[in-house]
Amino acid sequence: MSRPPAELRYHQLIKKLKDFGVVEVDSRGKGSEKYLVRPNIPGTTQGPSYTIRCHGTGDIIRSGTIRACLRRLQIDPEEFWGL
Repeated sequence: MSRPPAELRYHQLIKKLKDFGVVEVDSRGKGSEKYLVRPNIPGTTQGPSYTIRCHGTGDIIRSGTIRACLRRLQIDPEEFWGL
């Protein structure tokens, strides 16, 4: 079994998460925090959510943060990484 990468850029992470229905809510989160939600009902912001620090789309997001994000958003890591 291959190992997932140790880190991703923020824009890469968001691109992969969007395949699982995750949306970035602009009206939530403060300062450099981005609010990610996986809506239970499409078009709403109700469902599992995660707040992530991001100062720009090129920020590096480490594997521990990615694992926590996947766990909170109820996304199977093997499915996410394509293992």
